[in-house]
Amino acid sequence: PEENIATMKHGAVVVKGEMKSALLDGDTQNYDLDHGFSRHPIEEEGRAAGIQVRLGQPSILNHIRLLLWDKDS
Repeated sequence: PEENIATMKHGAVVVKGEMKSALLDGDTQNYDLDHGFSRHPIEEEGRAAGIQVRLGQPSILNHIRLLLWDKDS
């Protein structure tokens, strides 16, 4: 079935990234500068930057969708 498995409901967790709870809440409509999105710092010396999500169970993915920040003023 067509379902978003990268949510807390399905046991997914953010391993790396900021504002972790917002990344997996499933809401792709309500976000602004203060809530509803995740981000990561630019790579620091010796540390790889990025956002990493661990799914709740092994899964076969048929597609991955990313909502990129589009509300710059």
